[in-house]
Amino acid sequence: MKTLLSVGLLAAAAVPLLAENVRWPSWRGVGDLGSTPEGTYPARLDDDHLLWQSELPGKGCSTPIVWDDLIILTSPVGDQDAVITYDWKGKKVWEATIGTLRKGKHRNGSSSNPSAVTDGKSIFAYFKSGNLAALDLQGKVLWKTNLQERYGRDTLYWDIGTSPVLTRD
Repeated sequence: MKTLLSVGLLAAAAVPLLAENVRWPSWRGVGDLGSTPEGTYPARLDDDHLLWQSELPGKGCSTPIVWDDLIILTSPVGDQDAVITYDWKGKKVWEATIGTLRKGKHRNGSSSNPSAVTDGKSIFAYFKSGNLAALDLQGKVLWKTNLQERYGRDTLYWDIGTSPVLTRD
């Protein structure tokens, strides 16, 4: 069964952000605060506030991030880890596969639980499989590696949900 992307809910909340030129570059947003003082947001996330829905190719559990015209998220595509972008009308802009996925353990989890992060030049995405990649904003893979091949497979009981964090270094 295909999953519906209710980023429209996010879009409804984030439209004021874009109008004020504020971005949501990571799962916790600007400054990793989890909120922003700008904009107004719906008190209820229901069909009355939904702008659009798009089907995802697989079960994605990451929080979408936003940079200018792009809504960026991770999702499985077949047996591959992928980064997918949508525009503000719900149309897919591009999709880039990173490598073979490792299935989630929990029925509600997926291989794509971690959220991507961006510095406005590159998008960085990490997956349960250990795949870590940098892409440009047009979807070209700049580099990729597999951290589990380099450092050993994780031994977590639950699925991984660790999102990348950017530092100044």
